Amino acid sequence: MAFEQDPLGAEPVLTVSEVNARVKQRLESDPALKGILVRGEVASWTVLTDRNGNPYAFFTLRDEKSQLSCVIWGYALSRLRIHPQNGEMVCALGSIDVYPPRGIYQLRAEAVIVENRAGMLWQQYELTKRKLEAEGLFAAERRRPLPKYPRRVGVITSLEGAVLHDIVRIARERHAGIPIVVLPASVQGEGAPVSLVAALALANSDAVERAVGVIDVLILARGGGSIEDLWAFNDEAVVRAVAHSRIPVVSAVGHEPDTVLTDFAADDHAPTPSAAAQRVFPSREELCEQLRQLAERVERATRGAIAQRRDTLQRLDARLPLARPESLLVRPRDRLSAAHTRLEQACARALDRRHKTLLGYAARLAQCSPEARLARAREQLARAERAIVQQVAERVAMHRQRLTALAATLDSVSPYAVLQRGYALLRDPHTHAVLTRVAQVSAHQPIEIMLADGALRATITEVMHHDERTE
Repeated sequence: MAFEQDPLGAEPVLTVSEVNARVKQRLESDPALKGILVRGEVASWTVLTDRNGNPYAFFTLRDEKSQLSCVIWGYALSRLRIHPQNGEMVCALGSIDVYPPRGIYQLRAEAVIVENRAGMLWQQYELTKRKLEAEGLFAAERRRPLPKYPRRVGVITSLEGAVLHDIVRIARERHAGIPIVVLPASVQGEGAPVSLVAALALANSDAVERAVGVIDVLILARGGGSIEDLWAFNDEAVVRAVAHSRIPVVSAVGHEPDTVLTDFAADDHAPTPSAAAQRVFPSREELCEQLRQLAERVERATRGAIAQRRDTLQRLDARLPLARPESLLVRPRDRLSAAHTRLEQACARALDRRHKTLLGYAARLAQCSPEARLARAREQLARAERAIVQQVAERVAMHRQRLTALAATLDSVSPYAVLQRGYALLRDPHTHAVLTRVAQVSAHQPIEIMLADGALRATITEVMHHDERTE
């Protein structure tokens, strides 16, 4: 096809890169396309990694008529508490930018909020709550009072995190003498409901009671988080296990604003795990103060009763006519005296019981004190030291006896012991070799004779063999 005139005219010719650069500059400088919220359905969510190992994700937002390419880079991706799933409705916050090499525009997301998941969970939360509430599992009359002075406390939580550490720390600060039985369980994720139900069943089992003793109260604890993080404590099986627990349960899940279904089914609810520990473990100082106040009240009541009886006796004595015979006063006075004696005895017994109770608490507190533990440790160390000294002495005596016996044996086979019995040892004075046969010497050869107390030097005058001596 031919043009009669230049179709380009006087207009400049742009390259593809120049066009994409102009589009990029226009779109990215438009305030209306910065910091916008876009709602749509997620599709093609894909997480990748760049050359430096930093993750990023590509995805598409779409509605009934259109779709929009999106990207979220490493830092923003790492801040997402939940990665959206394909098909979920989300709201993405970001700005429009252009990728010139491919000539496409996209939304550079800074945050992605999943809308559907939380809504569905809250709907399920309300349905489960209404169902269990209709069955009476949340009725106030089902809740049992917590023991004021528990002998043993069970804690169901994860071994990871700060929750268990905080509970143990507060327990030691308030009353270190109460044992803690930890029943570990998963508190988040798909397996958390089964793990929590198993831990509750174990805490209520006869096997645990035989192994560690009776658990008087249970703390079901977890730190704060999103509804997804805390969802295990809204599971119907977990809520039923809490409601049917033989042991009173304190639900301490999340922080102040968090509410889960176990809070309604438990016998008590604490806003945080630390608050639950403060509620369950009695304060040692408060107990001592209560005992002191109780002793003072008993003493005041006893003194008041005695003073009241004394006043009554004095009033009765004053009312009696002076002219009345003394015999009329004998029986009332005897009854009053007997009542006074019984009262004093009752007060003494009451004081004795209170005193014994105070001594018992004092003994239990003393057993928990560092001084008592240090004294017991010192006593054990002293016993161990005495045992070690005795064992070392026995070993030294045994080795000394063995050394004496070995010395005696060595002496019995020593050649010098033979010299003591009148024998002599012949040696070559040059080589110091022991001479045992006549063939080793010749006439006029010098020799050395070893005796018990010294040595002699001699010269061989004649060598004789066995046949020559016989002749």
